[in-house]
Amino acid sequence: MPQVIILPRIYILNSRFTIFAAMLRQFLNRPLAESFDARTQLRLALQSGLYVFMLVGLLNGAFWSLDKLGVVALLALGCVGVAILADIIIPRLLPTIYDEDRWTVGRHIAHTLFVLLLISSSNQLILVLLDIGRPSFGQMYLLVTAIGFFPIMLGVFVAEQRRLKRNLAQAQVLNGQLHQRTPTTGLPAAPAVAPSASLPNALMLSSETGKERLSLQPNQLLYVESVGNYVDVYWRNGLQVEKTVLRSTLKELAETVAAYPQFLRCHRAFLINLNAVVQTEGNARGYQLTLTGVAAKIPVSRSYLTAFDEQLSRLS
Repeated sequence: MPQVIILPRIYILNSRFTIFAAMLRQFLNRPLAESFDARTQLRLALQSGLYVFMLVGLLNGAFWSLDKLGVVALLALGCVGVAILADIIIPRLLPTIYDEDRWTVGRHIAHTLFVLLLISSSNQLILVLLDIGRPSFGQMYLLVTAIGFFPIMLGVFVAEQRRLKRNLAQAQVLNGQLHQRTPTTGLPAAPAVAPSASLPNALMLSSETGKERLSLQPNQLLYVESVGNYVDVYWRNGLQVEKTVLRSTLKELAETVAAYPQFLRCHRAFLINLNAVVQTEGNARGYQLTLTGVAAKIPVSRSYLTAFDEQLSRLS
């Protein structure tokens, strides 16, 4: 009889745990907009130092004691130095880990806890050098985390919502421009041709060695994606979308099509034909684009938003 009661309860608990684990995993893997631009992070580092100076100064009554004020100022400077190290120097040393395009809530939480660990170490070192009484390192870390974790995460989510609101609104404006396009400003019909065919006024895309070549009319080229040492060129052959792989870089292909205003690099890994864009969706990181005949969504990263908005407006 007890088994009949206990087993269903265990099943219910396991189900609830599975649901909670799935929700937590989804939350931690949620994309998060972040910029490790030196200027942005330097400004944030100075703001964090000011925050520490004001908060710790008020909590310790340092503004009424010159000696305490000096200690608080050193702690604030230590915080600025740690922020520069963690948010500017380390991301440049470890670009794969600090990839803005793959940044998630989970990564940001882990990074924030790492930064707070460095700040705790900086505080302990300063207090040791000044020979001032201090808590244990564990107590220091708990104190620093209690003071800094939630304001940091709150600031990130507020900034993300602000960017999301801006990008959603701007995407609606761009979609209005796309829907008002005349037939001559959209993407004309593409001829059915072989990749090696010689075309008048064609774009000649070639590999680094020059052995592989792809000759296309400008309206045939949809987008180019950088994949390691190669680029995947997606182009229209009649009603079909073809892919040609070339050993080249996105930078070299961008220089090849630079004379044509409809081509724009919208991401570090993507170059697109703006005339092929039929829909724009906004998110916190930037935009997601739908291109004619292409199932995949093409990202527009934050650093390219302004150029994308301006160039698409000129072509519409």
